[in-house]
Amino acid sequence: MKTLSTISSLNKNSKIAVISIWVLILLLFVDLYVSSITDVANDFIQTMAGGALFVFLMFLSLFGSLVVMSSIWKIVDKKKSIFSRYKMLFRVMQIILYSLSAFLMVDIIFGNKYYTIGLTTIMVVSYSSSIVMSLFVSFKLFSWYKENKNKFSFLFGLTIFFVFVNNLVSIFLFATLLSEKPFQIDITTPVVFNFECDDDSLYCMFKESIVNIQSYTLMIYFSLFWLCNYFLLHYQIKKIGKIRFFTLITLPLVLFFFVFIYHYDELYSLTENTNFDESIVFALQILIVMFSIALCGILYGVGFKSVANLLKISPNVETYLIMASYGIILFFICANATIVGASFPPFGIPSIIFLPFASLLFYVGIYYSIIAISNDIRVRKYIKNSAYKELEIMGDLAQSQMIDNMKEKVLAMTKKYSKEIHQSNESETTETEEDLRSYLDEAISIFNKGSRK
Repeated sequence: MKTLSTISSLNKNSKIAVISIWVLILLLFVDLYVSSITDVANDFIQTMAGGALFVFLMFLSLFGSLVVMSSIWKIVDKKKSIFSRYKMLFRVMQIILYSLSAFLMVDIIFGNKYYTIGLTTIMVVSYSSSIVMSLFVSFKLFSWYKENKNKFSFLFGLTIFFVFVNNLVSIFLFATLLSEKPFQIDITTPVVFNFECDDDSLYCMFKESIVNIQSYTLMIYFSLFWLCNYFLLHYQIKKIGKIRFFTLITLPLVLFFFVFIYHYDELYSLTENTNFDESIVFALQILIVMFSIALCGILYGVGFKSVANLLKISPNVETYLIMASYGIILFFICANATIVGASFPPFGIPSIIFLPFASLLFYVGIYYSIIAISNDIRVRKYIKNSAYKELEIMGDLAQSQMIDNMKEKVLAMTKKYSKEIHQSNESETTETEEDLRSYLDEAISIFNKGSRK
């Protein structure tokens, strides 16, 4: 257990820590897959083995989230940031999710039932936490783009923004579909993925729109993540060759789009009269979709891991980027789990509970790696003199963060001295903070134009 107590051991290549994380990824993938086929796998889910698997996945999700949070707070407490300011909010979120999970488990184990409102509440808390983090990170990336017009910063910010939109729409989607379920779920409740709506009512139009928007935004951020990953990895073409490179980098995405789009209607329209052979085919189709989702997450994780391997000069930066690489894999798995089937027990809820912690692992890893680079002149010189072009992306992001830090310090000093001058002259200041920011932005812009000549 000691090896799991901190993620910081990752930069030391602790085999037990790495194996533990991959076991967590594998088991959450099992939850993702089972949650997507609860209608055809209901006979297994309601067995003793299915119940034991669910209890184990819940324990794993809660214990894993505890490990992630304890490791992240060790990092956040050492280096103050925006995450430090909202530490109490994250703690509250953690306590709420743990409490709701405990109530859910008590109802299932001792009452042989659970309440739909419990699933909805867990989902809302989990997705809302992820939404807040994705909105902040996308805003931060756009602000970095504003400083030095870094294309990767804009593309990555746009990607995270669509993650925000998808998570927001997912709340409405899950809440809408779960509202159609019975108030109380037990072993006799039929498992139905109620995506379809047959009449022409306003409610059906709303429901169909929500399903479509959620699917489209999912495909958009998958594609945008692929582009970001291409920026990080395309310098590897010379090492492994064009054909092998593009095959490896595009296969998961092509597989996902082919199966998801080609069989879209079938995936959302399984009937109760489906025979055994059709159920097997359906389960295999879903397995391909979910496996391609996991492969996409792994592929994007490889992008950050490859950059981490090039920055071993700084153990902190390496650790943060490895955190981000595992975070993005876990995020892709957890964000695509579903509780729409509302099976008994409710597979998918362990992954959804872990979603904000996966998001936190990814976003803290990215944010702190940039801060660490911006604060370490030795790393910045290494990046500047390095022949590895992929490091230029990290260097540009760090430069933007340095400009942000400088602006905050200059603004604080300007406000302080302006206040002292006006107090000594017994006059009132006419400059607002927005005026000072505007003057500083203009000065930086003039400086940047001069430096490019």
